Amino acid sequence: MSERPFPHHALPGPGTDGLTTNHATTGDPATDTPAGSGGRLALVLSTHHLTVSLGLYTVMPVLVLVLSSRAASAAGPGLFCYTASAGLGALLVSRWLSRRRYLPAMFAGTVLAAAGFGLLPYAAGTAGLLALLLVAGLGMSLHSLLSRVLVAETVADDIGRQRVYSTLMIAINVAASVGPFLAMLLYRGGDARPLFTVVAGCYLLAGAVLPLGVRAGLRTPAATTRWPIGRSTLRAALREATTRSTVLTTLAGTFMFAQFASALVLLLADEIASPAARAAFLAAPAVGVVLLQAPATALMTRLMSRGTPPYAFIGVASLGFGGTALLLGSGLPTVSAIVLAVALFTLAEPFFHSTVSTAFAGLPHGSRLETFNLRQVCWSTGEALGSLCGGTVYLLLRHGGHQRLYWLALGLGTLITIAPVVAGGARHRRHRQSLDLH
Repeated sequence: MSERPFPHHALPGPGTDGLTTNHATTGDPATDTPAGSGGRLALVLSTHHLTVSLGLYTVMPVLVLVLSSRAASAAGPGLFCYTASAGLGALLVSRWLSRRRYLPAMFAGTVLAAAGFGLLPYAAGTAGLLALLLVAGLGMSLHSLLSRVLVAETVADDIGRQRVYSTLMIAINVAASVGPFLAMLLYRGGDARPLFTVVAGCYLLAGAVLPLGVRAGLRTPAATTRWPIGRSTLRAALREATTRSTVLTTLAGTFMFAQFASALVLLLADEIASPAARAAFLAAPAVGVVLLQAPATALMTRLMSRGTPPYAFIGVASLGFGGTALLLGSGLPTVSAIVLAVALFTLAEPFFHSTVSTAFAGLPHGSRLETFNLRQVCWSTGEALGSLCGGTVYLLLRHGGHQRLYWLALGLGTLITIAPVVAGGARHRRHRQSLDLH
């Protein structure tokens, strides 16, 4: 294991929200500078995530509709290309990212995302659409990886990281609660240029705020292998219980979460006539996260301090996402099923996103750049396959009048796969408590 610039045993200093900024140095004597005020870094990262997410959640509620209106065959493949690139793109340049300065690399990510989305209305044909979605996804992949590695490297422990990641999730979901309504105002079918111009502007603004809190000399951790993910980490993902459970719950959860931007959007377009009502349904989980993330984080912090592993919360959230599918396939009146499903999704989401980052940050394999590369692989694989499934299989079953089978299969599959993992997490906690007693 490589030497990290921020030791795991470092304790959060008072007033820093867990940010060990006194250790945050570049490792380069010529440019070695403190990371800066922990409060300033957290504030700037929150603002950065807010503006990035405003762009993302303005485009995602209507992206499948825009793609299907441009080329009927582009909806599923387009979502797949974007989500795969957003998750895996950074792995293609992983070697280059080792010991790279955070600031220019993160800024490059926002510029690529702005260019990919901003040029989308001008793309010629399906191939052009897919190429630009790959570019936008690469930009988002750099943003997602580097911002989370930065937190993992500057926060001392799982509980401190969970608090910071949760703060970022609140900022993200403030934007996600506004995005669908902004999409409704900017896109009413036909001309998509106003929508994508605003989206590109959000990404450029997100890049512009980074120098206010990220020091120019701060570098990413050194790679411990020539590959994005080393063999020892891959072996752990298959053999070591905590890593394997983290990988499995993340794959299942992201697959189900992707239905919210694919199959559920198509269901809402079929069943809900009012654009404002559709926007409200899509914004509801984001509003819920803003309201529920703080108490959910307090609960998870208390349980983690008693030995509950982070992957157990990911599993519980994944079961919640599976429950939404069961409700949609239950045969209840459609609007009632949608209301209940969105409500359950809203309750589950605060236990998911931030905890995925916390779980991978705490894995004791390779550098944190490597473990977050593994996170990107798991996240993107689940989300890309989920988006492809929601944009293709769901449409095929809907055309045959069998959409209920789609939701029932997803819900039952999630229950069968993840319930044993959650039960294993409960046994882990009881075992930890018995060791503490002795």
